[in-house]
This record gives sequence, structure tokens and C-alpha cells, in this order.
Amino acid sequence: MLIVNRNVYLGLALAALLWGCGSGSQPDGQGPTAHKGAMRKHTLPEDGSRNLVSAVAAHKVASMPLQVKFALKARPDVGQPLEIDLVIVPLSGSVDRLSGEIEGTDGLSVEEGAQIAALERPVEGTAIHHAIRVTPHRDGIFTFNAVLTVDSAGQTLTESYGMPLIAGAGMPDLPAKPTVGTPTTTASAH
Repeated sequence: MLIVNRNVYLGLALAALLWGCGSGSQPDGQGPTAHKGAMRKHTLPEDGSRNLVSAVAAHKVASMPLQVKFALKARPDVGQPLEIDLVIVPLSGSVDRLSGEIEGTDGLSVEEGAQIAALERPVEGTAIHHAIRVTPHRDGIFTFNAVLTVDSAGQTLTESYGMPLIAGAGMPDLPAKPTVGTPTTTASAH
């Protein structure tokens, strides 16, 4: 079971890193607008220095009108707080309300930004940034989740978006791969 979980986390991390890169910007004249808590709207840098990675929806709800991405502000180190920029983009003008929370897996604590304050009538296509601070407590591959709730057209939808984080040495206890051409022996019990 441990190997299966490890492979799932590795696959999730690789998929997110390979497929989810992207960035965007807003036209001039649409400057930052602050919101309560850590949530705020603002433009992305024009220089392309912000590479965002797409989060992976747990249940692939087709009707969830959001795009969720994130950016780590530094390399994750064990015991060191790490700043993360979570970016939520409403994909429909029918979103009446957006709220959520951030959860970390075992070994990863959410220090700041655990609650995403409710935002009424977010503007379609406008990036909403939410600042998060997490601390990994050991080497490993972790997942932090944004559990988002949207009220839209009289329905309430909730979806969890997973985002991988590799801290320190990652998974140092992985078994070594056998070299090609080297026979492997197995002992049998008699």
C-alpha cells in the first residue's frame, strides 16, 4: 500500500508540473483591488516571471466553474515556512459566491491562509490571489488541498483541488532500481 500511495503522489506531482504550467495577465488600468483576509485581486506580472501550475481536481466535476493554479515562492525546505500563491479564476459570470479552506496532509502544516474568505460575485476571468504559508516537517512528497465551494445559479458545488509539494530530499527511502542485465534472486521458503 505504501508503494501505491508513493506512486500516486509521484504521478500527481509529475502530472501537475508537466501539464499545468501557464501564466496570464490583465490589461493596464485594472490595478490591484484588496479584499478581506489574504484574498485579493491583482494583475500578474507582464514579464512572465510567474509560472503557475494547475491544481488537480479530486472528482473532476465538469460543472465547477473555476480554474485553480498555484506558485511556490521558494524551494520547499524541511522546517522552513513556504509562501504559496493560490490563484482562483472564475470561469463563469454566474458565480454568486466563492469560499473555501486549505488543508495540508500529514507532515505539512498550514500556518497562514487556511480560510478563504467568502467573496460575493467574483468577476469572470479575473484572477483571485490567496496567500498561503505552509511548513513541511520532514522530507517527503506532500499534498495540500484547496476545498472550494461555489454558489452558482441556485446550486452549491464543492470540489477539492490537490497540489503537490516536494520537501527536502523527497522520498529518501525509495528502493534502488536494479541495474539492467543484473539478475535478481528470490529466496523461497521450503
